[in-house]
Amino acid sequence: MDTTALIYKVLCAHNGSFELGELRANISTIEDDLESVLGNQEMFTCAVSKGNKLIVAKTKMRLCRAKGCSGCSNLHLCKFYLCGTCPSNERQGCRLCHELTSEHNIRVRREHHLEELDRKELFTLLLQNDNALLPPVCFTYNKGSGEYGYCPDKEKCRRLHVCERYITGTCAAEVDCDRSHDFYEPHPLNILQQRGVPNELVASMLSTYRNIQAIRDTIDDNSGNRLQKSKALPNHWDKSSVPETGFKVHNNVLTHKIFHLVRRQ
Repeated sequence: MDTTALIYKVLCAHNGSFELGELRANISTIEDDLESVLGNQEMFTCAVSKGNKLIVAKTKMRLCRAKGCSGCSNLHLCKFYLCGTCPSNERQGCRLCHELTSEHNIRVRREHHLEELDRKELFTLLLQNDNALLPPVCFTYNKGSGEYGYCPDKEKCRRLHVCERYITGTCAAEVDCDRSHDFYEPHPLNILQQRGVPNELVASMLSTYRNIQAIRDTIDDNSGNRLQKSKALPNHWDKSSVPETGFKVHNNVLTHKIFHLVRRQ
């Protein structure tokens, strides 16, 4: 098993993330190899949990939603089969694929270094990466007071009625907070079940949503850095030629020499 596939296996068997020290203890590989693989930001991101570095599994792979697709880089698989809640199978009426080992799915999993993951581990990985699988936290529920906050849909809301600060780890007053801190309460549990999340995974939803937040924070940070770099340069300069080390601007005058910067003619 190559190092990347092994790291995915360990992370996804542990709710999609692991403290760096624990990850090292569970993987027998050369330290340089480990650091090189973890440096791939398309596959892994680093967060901080209780003062420790947390490695979170990422992937570009999704469940394919295109009708009649024959050659993409996403899984051709029934979502409810993947999460173990499909009420039927291909012979009993489900027309979607229930085969992890189909030729297409084997190719896609190898392409993304996910060939070692079983069905549950794949679903764990996709839950924190594929935005279509889990409901977002209800923003209006987290405003105001009362059972539903300011949520206009109340019990019919299809978003998650859970304390947003609890998920981000910033709710310091759970006893006094009147928002839900329990994914097993009737409304959030019902919404998760409608999305196909099995009961056995509800207990890990806090970790999953925190992993989602860590991934989004990384994406936002990277996007912000690229935007700042782009805004600081004159429009007539070729921004693709600016080195990753960046530059300094003082009083609107470029004071740091930029190598390989190409002026457009």
